[in-house]
Amino acid sequence: MDAILFRVPLRLNIDGSEVEIDSLQNAVIFLRDWPGARRGPVYACAMKSCEAALAGSVRAEDARKAFESFARITGILGARTFAPDPAATRVPSSLFAAHH
Repeated sequence: MDAILFRVPLRLNIDGSEVEIDSLQNAVIFLRDWPGARRGPVYACAMKSCEAALAGSVRAEDARKAFESFARITGILGARTFAPDPAATRVPSSLFAAHH
C-alpha cells in the first residue's frame, strides 16, 4: 500500500527528540506504540479517525487534524513550520498596502 502523505507533516517532541509524522501510516504506527496506560478518549478519537481514513471512509486530512489534536492535548506537538497551501488563492499585495 502506498503511503497516504499529509499535506503538512506534524512534528512531535518525544523525550527531547523531534519526530516527524508525514503520513497516515506513520500516525497509525505511532498511535499503536503509544503506552496503554496513557490511552484515553482523545487517543481513541485519533486512532479511530486514522483507521477510518485508511479504510477510505474519512479524509486523510481530517484524520491528520484528529492526530494533531491528540498530540497537542498530550503535550507532544512540536513547533509548527509554515507551509503555504498550494491550492490557496494568492492575496493581491494591494490588500496588504491598504492596511499599513
